[in-house]
Amino acid sequence: MTYTYGPVSSWRYGRSLGVDVTTPPKKCTYNCIYCQLGPTKKHVTSPEDIQDEMPLSDEIISEVEETLSRLDRGTVDVLTFSGTGEPTLNPKIGSIVSKIRGTAQDLPIVLLTNASLLPIKAIRKGVLEFDIVTAKFDAGDEDTFKRINHPSKGSFKLHEIKDAIKKLGDEMKGMLALEVMLLRGPRGLTNVKGLPKRALIDGILDIDPDLVQLYTPWRPAPVSAVRPVSIKVLRGFGAALEQHLSPDKLWIYGAHDARGKSVVWKTRRALEEEILSLLRRRPCRTVDVSHSLGIVPAAAASTLEKLCKSNDITKNEVGTDVFYRAEG
Repeated sequence: MTYTYGPVSSWRYGRSLGVDVTTPPKKCTYNCIYCQLGPTKKHVTSPEDIQDEMPLSDEIISEVEETLSRLDRGTVDVLTFSGTGEPTLNPKIGSIVSKIRGTAQDLPIVLLTNASLLPIKAIRKGVLEFDIVTAKFDAGDEDTFKRINHPSKGSFKLHEIKDAIKKLGDEMKGMLALEVMLLRGPRGLTNVKGLPKRALIDGILDIDPDLVQLYTPWRPAPVSAVRPVSIKVLRGFGAALEQHLSPDKLWIYGAHDARGKSVVWKTRRALEEEILSLLRRRPCRTVDVSHSLGIVPAAAASTLEKLCKSNDITKNEVGTDVFYRAEG
């Protein structure tokens, strides 16, 4: 098992070296209809449900140190805790961040979280070490929240999660960001029209984060009826927020884009192993693999085709893009 992957090419944070503190198969408190990793394999309510399945902290820390030693540090922008599940399900997350702080040096350390466990005070305390916490917030009303995110039975209610995100913003020294997925879904589901849109905007403004990141599903989604919204709709939603937020607090997918810069490795492992580690955490196009692993597109394409033929990965077309995925 590997605990690091990429660095992936992130529209928000640039060249992001991923750290997976839960590991496959996907373990999460949500089963979001748009999740790039597909359906949740272990749909849990609390960290206690899967404690015997958590990886050893020392092994995670050791691999982060080893991976960073093989990279040209000038070609990595952030260290991001994400991966194949909800990172806060690992109760040691705070101590892991503290112990890799010296190794990370000046690299910002980012957490991508669905925020579902933030009402638990001990978990909020555990994430205070991050330079940036990016919390998911896709709905402002309970019904839309359940239809988009499918929280596990017994989970906290949306208003409890929203209040906990606000508390975290008051408690932490770093930056609080909201990631907001705007979409259309089955049976008229959407968060960009009518009352759901108004409730979502009100919720964002009530939280008052340092940054709002608006995006839409552009990778393969597990529910076929999920559809992205247009750039026009994204910008219209952003314009509604700009009536209350300064423009520098708003990142809109398609307008803000930190991708396109390559990574340089000093030494590397077997290429196939590195590609599989990446694709278990994120479906990628050939160009994404090329940028992430610092290889020419032709080498990425030929290795991806080889892995397809051996049935280690699968292809999925979304519009004109071809994404590759590896099962956990």
